[in-house]
Amino acid sequence: MKKYTLLFLLVLIASCQKPSKNEVELKTDSIMNAVANSHNAKNSLDYIGTYRGILPCADCEGLDTEIAINENSTFRVKTKYEGKGDKVFVKKGNFTWNKKGTIIILTDVKNGPNQYLVGENTLTQLDIYGKKITGNLAGEYVFSKQPNDTSAIETSEENNVTVDLNSRIEATTVIKNVNPAVGRFTLAETKWRLVSLNKKTVKQIGNKVYFLKLNSKDARFTAFAGCNSIAGNYVMPSSDILDFSEVIMTRMACPDMTLEDKFGAMLVQVTSYKLDREILTFFGERKNELAKFLATK
Repeated sequence: MKKYTLLFLLVLIASCQKPSKNEVELKTDSIMNAVANSHNAKNSLDYIGTYRGILPCADCEGLDTEIAINENSTFRVKTKYEGKGDKVFVKKGNFTWNKKGTIIILTDVKNGPNQYLVGENTLTQLDIYGKKITGNLAGEYVFSKQPNDTSAIETSEENNVTVDLNSRIEATTVIKNVNPAVGRFTLAETKWRLVSLNKKTVKQIGNKVYFLKLNSKDARFTAFAGCNSIAGNYVMPSSDILDFSEVIMTRMACPDMTLEDKFGAMLVQVTSYKLDREILTFFGERKNELAKFLATK
């Protein structure tokens, strides 16, 4: 009996000993992490509301952008190209948060930046990879929260000058006679000759140049790659992001339509572009090169 009593006392003494330094530090770190995770933008900031900013634009005076973040986890983004008329592009959808509760993710925005760092009365647009934009233009990607019940970008119901990007059905538009092509070569209003597709040099056949041209006045494009005419819509959610949609092609009987079929398929994969003087390059997901063009008359 004494043997069992002694064993019980030893176990009791061991359980009452102070925890080691490592154990204390581990518990302290766990508590601090739990506190840090519980205090974040999602649960401590008044983020619901409307934010506005003017993003840099490669071929316009600026992208006047308004982002409404709603209580029911939905968003609405309005974009207007300054100096290009009265058309307003509208996108609606749902948003979620990252695990840390610091970044809002617009889940229904696929081809372009869709992550925004939430601050005190600000939203900061992150790049397509979710990284903070740096450099001289970094401050232009910060949106400021607007007073309640105001809309910075006005739309005219009378003239129906909005473009619903969810349904892609365009309403009647009223466009000002403005030529936004400032400088020698710009993305829009320049005729771009196709020189390579999927990193393979394109050989010109016939006298008609294989080209692509974007029309800034109606957000449409035209193209040619061997036989049929190609056309469709395009939008620029930010200064280096490009999205082609509703690509259509005439179906004339041609001996070989391989190139133009690949060209049309390439357009819908474009997510971004780079303009370097007279050279235009299209990129897809993960920045893989899709096509290269050279400015021509």
